[in-house]
Amino acid sequence: MLTSNTLTNEWSLDKGAKEQPPINIDHLLFTTRHLLAVCDLAFPTFRTLIQLNSMRKMMCSSTARPGTLIESNAHENVGDALKWKDVALSMVKHPEDPNRRELLMRVRHRLLKRRRNKGVPPTFTYTERNDSLGLCVIQDILTFAFYDDAFDSQYIKSLRDLWRFTDVPEHRLSTPIHFKKKVSGKSVSLRGTMRDKAQRVIIDPVRPMKYKQAEKPEKAASGLVGFEDDGTFYKYRKGAAMQIIMGQKDGKLFANYVSVGDDVQSAFMETPSRDALLRLACHASLTRDASAPNGLDIAQKSAIELDPYLDRLKEAVSSIRGALLKDFGRLELAKKAGDERHQELRRLQTATRKKKRREFFEDIGNRIIEGNHEGNPITFNLDFSYVQPERTALAELEFKNRDTDCIDSAILIEDRVRRIQKESTSL
Repeated sequence: MLTSNTLTNEWSLDKGAKEQPPINIDHLLFTTRHLLAVCDLAFPTFRTLIQLNSMRKMMCSSTARPGTLIESNAHENVGDALKWKDVALSMVKHPEDPNRRELLMRVRHRLLKRRRNKGVPPTFTYTERNDSLGLCVIQDILTFAFYDDAFDSQYIKSLRDLWRFTDVPEHRLSTPIHFKKKVSGKSVSLRGTMRDKAQRVIIDPVRPMKYKQAEKPEKAASGLVGFEDDGTFYKYRKGAAMQIIMGQKDGKLFANYVSVGDDVQSAFMETPSRDALLRLACHASLTRDASAPNGLDIAQKSAIELDPYLDRLKEAVSSIRGALLKDFGRLELAKKAGDERHQELRRLQTATRKKKRREFFEDIGNRIIEGNHEGNPITFNLDFSYVQPERTALAELEFKNRDTDCIDSAILIEDRVRRIQKESTSL
């Protein structure tokens, strides 16, 4: 590649960058199959082999560095890696076919270089791959979840249960598949090895795989497959490969040329873009639930009223209220003075409402699965008794979602006039 001095200086191009052959999807398919079926490399456990292939796929899918997935020497916190708390798994209704369900997985890259545990981490979306199950990252995560007994629902005891009991309720777009809180701080899949009391090599139940542990079999496998240069894990990073081709030494410059958002599989795994599923994964409707509680019921309000601390708080508020009336004559004037005890009462009520709503969404997936298991699926019927016919008619006029190229302009003008007339009547 020819680069002028101006281009080199302006974009910090590194003409002395160390090059290693990049991996495309054909090479990934070949190497993962070779490691599984042909390679005679010895692994301490079969899971260690699966973990190595899983790491390859996740790096190719998201351009993640190895230190984003496993423990790196550069990590400030020893033992930090991709953990179960970074993974969100759901069974979703396919937006283009409501009768079809698919697994969708969102993974936070919390340990991305320069952003480790700082700010909001980028999240990547994985969809099912049925053309080659060996390239499906979701398939690996399910395997590790069963091995680690990570599913929170007591009714998910086998793989078939994941499809048998995860029907999505009519009023929702997804059924969350929760993981146990006790495993949230554990490494997801890329575990290291250790020796038990009998000196047998086993999977470490807690600590993640270290980079050096993973690099040794990776280099050996690359040599056995016949690569001239066995390279490092970075050959699986499409982003890194593109930067080498473009001569860039600063990773952030890659974003000036390519922007893929959350569509990891179409851009880097060379598959057709699944826009409908990705749009669903990237907005709030994925977990929207009209049946979620919006306030406190009578029993919860009564519990707050019976709280001894709150009872004393109300007495104090009443006392200060009387004092304020005595001093100011009117509460409107006394309001400016404020009182921390009264504000504390309001804060406690608000915290109770938020806690109830948070607990609802943290457990809704388990309750959906339980209902499906018991043959009593969760249903929810909206209350339309308060709906005003005038507003319904106005909404039908406003949200027709039509192809205007096929409609006469006179009809469009008439609809616009009618809309303004209806709104004016309601004002």
